Amino acid sequence: MGVLHDDQALNRPHNVELQGNLAFVPGKGGSLATIDISGPTDPKVVSAIVGPRTIEDAETVLSVGDVLFLGSRDFHAIDMANPAKPTIVKSISDRKQIDKINGMAQRGSYIFSADKIGFVNVFDVRNPRNPALHDTLDAYSRAGQSKPHDIAVFGERIIVVDSATDAPAAVQVYRVAETSANTLLPASKWELEGSIPAGDAAWDIGGVNRVAVSGSYAYVGAYRSDRVAIIDISDPKKIHQVANMPVCDIDATGLEIVGNALFVAGGECVEVIDVSDPNEPVSIAQYRGGDLFPTRRFLLNDEVRFDNGHDLVYRDDYLYVTAQNDNRFGILKIEDERVTKLTRYISHP
Repeated sequence: MGVLHDDQALNRPHNVELQGNLAFVPGKGGSLATIDISGPTDPKVVSAIVGPRTIEDAETVLSVGDVLFLGSRDFHAIDMANPAKPTIVKSISDRKQIDKINGMAQRGSYIFSADKIGFVNVFDVRNPRNPALHDTLDAYSRAGQSKPHDIAVFGERIIVVDSATDAPAAVQVYRVAETSANTLLPASKWELEGSIPAGDAAWDIGGVNRVAVSGSYAYVGAYRSDRVAIIDISDPKKIHQVANMPVCDIDATGLEIVGNALFVAGGECVEVIDVSDPNEPVSIAQYRGGDLFPTRRFLLNDEVRFDNGHDLVYRDDYLYVTAQNDNRFGILKIEDERVTKLTRYISHP
């Protein structure tokens, strides 16, 4: 295992994105770290953009070639041609509809963002160094989603999740294109299809903040109910939960589906769930505490918090994980054959 601690470059690290031997990690405290991961046991900071006024509340990143798109309170395009000297080449600001970008997903030449102020924005990135705001959906007016937290693309559709505990549409599917072509419908013509509310105690997904899609299923993590759910999306107009289970610790804030392995990060735990049968998920492996998550209690704005592990990405038997409240980034080696076998195939549609 390799662990990197840096209070400036990793200022409350949120998400993580990989490209080659680099990891890009935005921090809610106003940072963006570029990390050399070529040595899994010894990750090193290559460069960092630091400054809350420049990239306030940085939460999510998406890489397109040598341009990195960063979602914060604004939408930034960052030239990464020289990783040691990243340069912000364009920032798009509009406080009425662009703010607190928490999740992004790409469809062709467009990037969708989930903004926690009630909007889904679409950015045209055909010229990556000069992106433009293409369209905006008022998700609160259309579907009652006041805090869109994450977003995923599948075919002609997007799936948007809302972190409000009483959300009337905790999960919402929109059809955004007529065909699989790159052309999008105007946001005003996106069709509302399937929807799932926060739910009751047994099937609760209150505070849902992560979503990933594989095949005919969507996987969501909820940080208020501390649960993950599996949703059948084979009929987008009749989406429904097929499974719902508690996670190994609090706050299912990190989610990655690879083959039949669902990786979840939250609290002081990283968990692997076998989803070979989506109707009967089974927790099979866990990592707890250790050098990656040394702190259980954390004081934020005079409030005691217990969350820590926040996001993770799996690649080639390694997990790359952010520890938000310890200002750490860790690389975990997966040596359990039960897990590695699961990542290599999918047994369901």
